[in-house]
Amino acid sequence: MTWTHAIPQPPVPQFLRETLKDYPEIILEIQGYMNEIVAKYLERRWGAPFNEVIELLEDTLSARYSDAYEALKEAEQTGDSQAIYQANIKYDALVVAGRPRSLPELQNYFKTYKGAFE
Repeated sequence: MTWTHAIPQPPVPQFLRETLKDYPEIILEIQGYMNEIVAKYLERRWGAPFNEVIELLEDTLSARYSDAYEALKEAEQTGDSQAIYQANIKYDALVVAGRPRSLPELQNYFKTYKGAFE
């Protein structure tokens, strides 16, 4: 999705970018979903999308966590130590990502651009 709005894209929180650095496809997925939510609110010109973005992060990370868990179980069934190792690393990263601390970048973004949503 090409961003065409006058304000910058909402930032994927640094904590998630660091935790998921080896999984750029997940970061891009999150960025795309956040862009869609923000664009929807910019078109409406009312409301604050912060809560919806937080819910999106929780849902997306939960779904990817479930996928990683299933991939780990499948790898364990094969007995392939390399596949188990890779699946376990991804699973662990998603466990950590699913427990974000504070998300100051998002809080600051929505505070800074609050007027764009009104």
